[in-house]
Order: sequence, then C-alpha cells, then structure tokens
Amino acid sequence: MLGRLIGWVLLLFGFEIWYIPLIQPQERLRPDHRPWQDIITGLYGVPPLLKIHDRDGDVKWSFTRKDVTHNLPPGLQKCLYSNANDATEVKWMNNGTSVGAIYSDLALVINYTPDNPGTDKLITFAVCLDTVLLRNAHTVEPLPGQRFAIATTGQRPWDGILVYNASAGNALTDDPPIIQNITGLRAIHGMIWDEQGQMLWAAGTDAAADGSDLISAYGTIVGYPWNATTGLLNKDNRKIYKIPEAYHLMTEWGQGYPWWAGLHDLVPVPNQRKFLVSEDRGLHAFDIELGQFTEHYENVTDRYMQGFECTTDDRYGYNSDGEWQELPQSDLKSFSLASDGSFIYVQSLWKKFRGFHTSLVVNGKRRKINIGDEIYRSRWYGDIDGWPKPKF
Repeated sequence: MLGRLIGWVLLLFGFEIWYIPLIQPQERLRPDHRPWQDIITGLYGVPPLLKIHDRDGDVKWSFTRKDVTHNLPPGLQKCLYSNANDATEVKWMNNGTSVGAIYSDLALVINYTPDNPGTDKLITFAVCLDTVLLRNAHTVEPLPGQRFAIATTGQRPWDGILVYNASAGNALTDDPPIIQNITGLRAIHGMIWDEQGQMLWAAGTDAAADGSDLISAYGTIVGYPWNATTGLLNKDNRKIYKIPEAYHLMTEWGQGYPWWAGLHDLVPVPNQRKFLVSEDRGLHAFDIELGQFTEHYENVTDRYMQGFECTTDDRYGYNSDGEWQELPQSDLKSFSLASDGSFIYVQSLWKKFRGFHTSLVVNGKRRKINIGDEIYRSRWYGDIDGWPKPKF
C-alpha cells in the first residue's frame, strides 16, 4: 500500500515513475509442492524465449519481450528490443514468484505469477548490459536485503561482480545505482548464494581466460562473506580455491588457441556442504568444510551423477603437448541436481557455444527434452534442499 501511495503522489506532482506492484506467495507454493518437477530453460532466438516446463518438455509458462506490455524507461526498452538473441541465464527467485535472467541485452527480474495474470510477466528490476562492464555478463544471483548480483564476466582486472538494489518497490530506471563493485575475479560464469555459510560463491578464473595476461589462468572459486549489518559482501575476507592445474583449450579448438579452461556452472549438492563445478574439460567436486577439491572427472559422475552420458561422439583431439585426449564431460554449460537423485544438464556441441537439447537423467537413465532448441542453460525451477535462496 505504501509503495502504491508514493507512486500516486509522484504522479500528482508530475514525476514519471514506472511502478510495479508487490506480489504475495501463491497456493502453488504450498510445502508439498515438488519444485524439481519444473525446469526453466532459456532459448536463443529472435526473440529469445524463457520457458518453464515439466520433465516431458511440456511448456507451462513462457516469456518473450512481446509479453512486456507495461511502460519501460527508454533505455531499458531499447535494450529489451536490441539485436541480442541471448537467453544466457535463468534462475528461481523470491520463493518461486520471480525469474532472474539474462535476456536479450538485459539482466532482469521478472514476475512468475501465472495464478495472478495482473502481475505475471512484469519486469520488476532491469539493467542494460550494453555497457563497458556488463556487455558480456553470463550470470546473476539474488542476495539478502533485496540485492541482486550480476557477474561482469570480463577479462580485465576491474571485472568481477556488481551488486544492485532490486526491490520491486523501486522505480525502474535506465541507470540503477551500483551498491557495490567487487573486482578481481575474471570470466565469472556461475554464482550461488550459500544461506548456511552466509556467503556468495562465484566461479571464474584468477587471470584472463582469453590469454591476454600472458600467464596461466586457473579455474577459481571465491567465497565472499555477507555482512548483514552493512548489507555488503566482504572482499577482504574472501575465500579463494583454485583448480590444481591450468589447461589450454587446444584439444577442442586447435593448436595455438590462446584460451585457458574456465569454470562454467557452480552447482550445490542437495543437503550437502559441497559444490560441483563444470570446467571446459570436465567436472570437479569441492567440499566446503574441507576447503578442497575432492573428486575430478569420472569420479564426480560416478558418485554424484550416475547416468551421465556424453551427448556427442566427437569430443576428442590432441592437446598442447601433442597427446591424444578424450573429453566426454567437456563444455557442460549448465547442470542441476535434484533431491530425488535426478539431474539435468546442457552440453554444448563440440566446437560450439551452446547445446541443442536438455539431457534429463532419472534413475540413471538419460533422455532428451527441448530437442532442437538452441540452449545455454536449463535449471530446476525450485529451491535446492539445503540451499535456499534469499527471499526478496
């Protein structure tokens, strides 16, 4: 009520405001709802598409820019209708009433309230990515206090994480203020909030992944403690863990290719203090309590992802030392584990940047859904047990 009253007062005095009403939890979010039945997927295209579907691929909800019927500030409107065809990130937020996404040329939060058409598909926060820092952003993550973290995913020392106030009570603006700018971690592709540890974890590289620093770049996980008093992340007390070895990506992309293997998705193991992380070559497991990587490659799939299958039969070649390699776990752009033991993943085509289906594994058996769609990420649309996201 207060937000609505403020909006009317501003209108009476001639101030233009883009007001989005607050929403309440819905019946579909009752405790016995099984969120890992629902999957959210981003499809590259013109326009790009976000969709929530079941395990058979049947669509329950979708979003494109044509669904945006409320007024946006001119800069956001321009970025929404840019030539970008991206649907790079898709995440559950706000107890299932919002979607966090990178869509077209925007990082944004969208209402997911199919039971309430009046608020469904409204954009409640957005920032344009057509800037020096954000134009390559690959991932987002909600933080406490209605904060919203966006990884810049660049290669320079000033790249890292930008934090915004994403309260739905705020007016949409072309230039939302940056609350915090955390630099130093390059090429961030994955972030996850750790409620138990009160920390934001991010996965990237310690140096430029594109080779421009002329030094080896190691896949790196960093934990930034949350200060509930200041509402800020603490860079000074961050925790840093590196993959033991650095690798050039010549096996896939050919001799002389300058890029180093980087990290793509950072995924919690349900009800455990562990992460799995996908690197360009394969999978690694990280134990938070031990502070170390514990399993690698096939040992990870044997323990946590039984039924994983390589999606193509061409993932091999010679590495920088002239040695023949087979990389069946390479290029997992996204994967997601459910509490019932099932999991999903998207593996890009060899020498491509995206996949063309989502793999769903149930009881150790894999099948394809979303066949023919150009996909970067599919995720379970629900809180992972033991890893709840902050409520806005």
